[in-house]
Amino acid sequence: MSRYRAGIRQHGTHRELAGGRKPGETLRVGASGLDAIIVPGSRPAAYLDHAVTLARAANCSLVILCSHYLHACEVKEYLDARSFRGAIIIELSPEYSHPLFCFPGLLEIKDDLPSACGNHITDLSMKRNVGLVLAKMMGWRRIFFLDDDIRDIAYPDLQRTVGMLSSFSAAGMWVTDFPDNSIVCHANRETGGSQDVFVSGAALAVDCESDIGFFPDIYNEDWLFFFDAASKGELGNSCLKATQLYYYPFANAGRAAWQEFGDLIAEGLYALLHLGLEVEQATSRYWARFIEARRNFLEDTLSRVSEAPADMQVEIAASLYSALKCLSGITPDLCARYVKAWREDLKHWKRRWADIHEMPSVGAAVAALGLVAIRSDGANRILHPQDRITLAPVPGPVTIPQSDTVREMAVSMNAWRPPPLDVKRDTLPLEVVIPFEVPRWWHRVQRRISPLIPSGFVGERHVVSAPTSAAASRARGEPESSVPTVSLS
Repeated sequence: MSRYRAGIRQHGTHRELAGGRKPGETLRVGASGLDAIIVPGSRPAAYLDHAVTLARAANCSLVILCSHYLHACEVKEYLDARSFRGAIIIELSPEYSHPLFCFPGLLEIKDDLPSACGNHITDLSMKRNVGLVLAKMMGWRRIFFLDDDIRDIAYPDLQRTVGMLSSFSAAGMWVTDFPDNSIVCHANRETGGSQDVFVSGAALAVDCESDIGFFPDIYNEDWLFFFDAASKGELGNSCLKATQLYYYPFANAGRAAWQEFGDLIAEGLYALLHLGLEVEQATSRYWARFIEARRNFLEDTLSRVSEAPADMQVEIAASLYSALKCLSGITPDLCARYVKAWREDLKHWKRRWADIHEMPSVGAAVAALGLVAIRSDGANRILHPQDRITLAPVPGPVTIPQSDTVREMAVSMNAWRPPPLDVKRDTLPLEVVIPFEVPRWWHRVQRRISPLIPSGFVGERHVVSAPTSAAASRARGEPESSVPTVSLS
């Protein structure tokens, strides 16, 4: 191991570990044989637009695994509005588990991981594992994992990428804009460091008949999924670009700490491949040297913070300090134990994978996983917006609102008529006292309410008395009053 010490470092690119097109070679565009696009969704249903477009172009199945902000009923409504039929919609609860996805080695070591690993709860690895098993049960060979924040994949590019499965067990695309990197790698790029992107599970074609792994519950779970393929030269890269929806990577420094352990494990394992070493050589001694190399990488990036855009510098520094703090709590022994537990669970997974049999229907496959699926069967009765406005009324009782507008209030008042005079009053008049001298507007009020009183109508029901002076009141023997009195029955 000592002779490799100088080569143990974090690499800015892993491009050489993924096979791709040879110079001048053109990948044939034709029938890709794609069986299904699988979307581990967590955003609202509108984010599925690109997946629906690609699935329709490829004429393949579409599987949508829902959680967080994505709900199965909303997905069905969205697909019905898009007239997309045949999608398989599955909602996963936070408590979902199944014996096929039980990994005892990793579960045993989970409590020993840095506390920051629990800062964010994600079920991405579970949804991807469910997608793998469902594909095996349905007899699908070629599937394409597509995250719901990936855009701008042209259908011919999808065909070319999936077509690489004739030579590779998995093949991905370049997610370069916005780059699909960890927070620390974003910081490296923003501070002037050399930083590339690598194949990822965000846009990944998989051959389900090949010797494939599983997605561990860790950041960079996709790198561990296709690690064996990369080590055997069976990981492909079409070098065709896709776009990831932009987000500001440095908004939450704790996110860098959450990613640190998974980033360390993935970068350390792929550094092994650059050295031509086997995974069995990822010993405590190796991890001690790689942790040192990782710390140097983080500190070098931190020293260049002043080269980043001014409005990012404080937050980049906070993210790097957060990652360094998490790294300080990670021991070489923990890394070696994690890799050992992962490899043991991988052996058990491959035995379970071999025992999975094809199911007669989607319902049977989903039921075997302890889940429930909703099928999108197209629109039933979705009205055009104009039809919703002009929809013919249905005969029946109608409730008329009392007064919805000022104009209706005026019409209502004009239609009002006083009751007949021969109706005996059974209530006392209500006296309204206005506590001030008669203002000028009092006469305007009289002029406005006069039309409401039918001509010739005189009686005690409507008596409006203007205020009188104190002298006039005393002359009539009435109590002094300086306010008008309105008596209504």
